[in-house]
Amino acid sequence: MRLGAVFCCLLLWLGATRAGDADAAQLERLLADDRSPDGVVFEIITWGDHSWDWAAPRLQDYVGRLRAKFPGLEFALVSHGAELFELKREAEPRASIELLAQISAEGMAVHVDGAYARWKRLGPQDFLDFVDVIPSAESQLADYDKLGFTRIRLEPPHGLD
Repeated sequence: MRLGAVFCCLLLWLGATRAGDADAAQLERLLADDRSPDGVVFEIITWGDHSWDWAAPRLQDYVGRLRAKFPGLEFALVSHGAELFELKREAEPRASIELLAQISAEGMAVHVDGAYARWKRLGPQDFLDFVDVIPSAESQLADYDKLGFTRIRLEPPHGLD
């Protein structure tokens, strides 16, 4: 019985530590396919602090790897969690936000959920220049789905959200 409890704990631990691996697995499936997707839209919805510290480097890696295999591929990002407030003009400047701005300048559209922003009395003028404030994240994601984009939901590393 004790061995069974240890085994169960091990399985729970392995599942928890791999919580952020779902997006990596999806990326690997795209890279394994010889057919280029119509586009890729990344979705992020987190509630932890400093989410861009892990998300921006991951985006840079994913976009770089996909661009290397599929030149000309279109990319977009839709943010609709608390992480979007880190993209306000008045937010503390951080290297991860500068990295996200760089990725945007290289051709990835960065959208934030205007409905959620309005709950905090924020409008387009309150966000950094590279950020597109959209009426609704869900509508924007549905539009990308209709265009045939592959959706990858970025999951935080275990313990960070």
